[in-house]
Amino acid sequence: WSICREKRWSVWREIRWSVYREKRWSHYAESPVSNTVASNPLDIWTPSTNNIKPQIGDQFALGYFRNFNENKWEFSVEGYYRATENQLDYINGADLLINKYIEGELLSGIGRAYGVEFYLQRKVGKLNGWVSYTLSRSEFKIEGINNHNWYPALFDRPHNLKMALFYDLNKRWSMSANFTYMTGTPTTAPTSKYYSQGVAIPLNAENARNNFRLNDTHRLDIAFTMQGREFKKNGEKRKNRDYWVFSIYNVYASRNAFVVDFKQSDGRFTNQIIKTESLQTSIIGSMIPSVSYNYKF
Repeated sequence: WSICREKRWSVWREIRWSVYREKRWSHYAESPVSNTVASNPLDIWTPSTNNIKPQIGDQFALGYFRNFNENKWEFSVEGYYRATENQLDYINGADLLINKYIEGELLSGIGRAYGVEFYLQRKVGKLNGWVSYTLSRSEFKIEGINNHNWYPALFDRPHNLKMALFYDLNKRWSMSANFTYMTGTPTTAPTSKYYSQGVAIPLNAENARNNFRLNDTHRLDIAFTMQGREFKKNGEKRKNRDYWVFSIYNVYASRNAFVVDFKQSDGRFTNQIIKTESLQTSIIGSMIPSVSYNYKF
C-alpha cells in the first residue's frame, strides 16, 4: 500500500465574474497500463512496485466564469497545463497479456497535457441546452520510445466538441438531441516496407510511436419523451408518475472506427507491387432505435 498526499491552492476573485488559479500536486498509488488504443476489458492495471513508481504531477489552471442576461446564460473558459512524472508506456513489441514479468515490458518518463475548455449554457426557456469545446494535447517523452521525442499519448484527442439541446414541445412532449465529435485516437502504423526473399515485410522506418490517427469520431442521438397524464379521469391528481422515451442512437449511422487492421493484397510472394489495404471495424455502425417505459412510485 502507499500513502498519498495532495496539495492544492486556489484564488478566487469575484466582482461580476470569477477568476481562479489552481496548483495541484498529486501522488498516485496505482499506475494504469493499457495495451490497447480502444476501451475493452483486457486493459492491464498493475500496482506500484519498486520498479514501477507512482505517477505524480503538477497542474495549473486559469479560468473565467460569468452568468449574464439575468442568469439565463452561463459562460466559462478555462486553460490548464499539467506536468507529470513516472508516466508508463510499453516497449516496442511488448507482451502485456498474462505476463508475470510485466515490469520488464515497461518504460517510464515524463508527460505533459495542456489545453483550453469553452462552455456555454442556456438555462431557461422552452429551448435550452449547452455546448462545450476543448482544444487540448496530451504527450509523453520516454527514453527508448519514439527516439526520445515527444509523442501523443493514447488519450490525446485535440478536438472535443459536445452539444446537447432540449426542447419542450408541449406539456407532455419534449425532445432532446446530443452530438459529439472527437479527434481520432492515435496509434502506431508502418511507414514503409521491405522485401526479404520475395516477402514484403512492413516496417516502422523512423521507429515512431503513435504516428497515425484513426478517423475522427462523431455521432448524433435524439430522443422524444412523452409524460404520462398528471390527473386521473375523475380530476384527481395521480400519486405516481410515468413516461415513455423513444430514442434513436447514431441517427445518421456513423461508422466510427473501433479497430483498423492493415492487410496486404494477394501476390505477397511475387515480384509484383504489393498494395496495402486498411480494414476498419466498427462496433455500432448503424442506427439503433429504442423504446423504454419508466414508472415512478
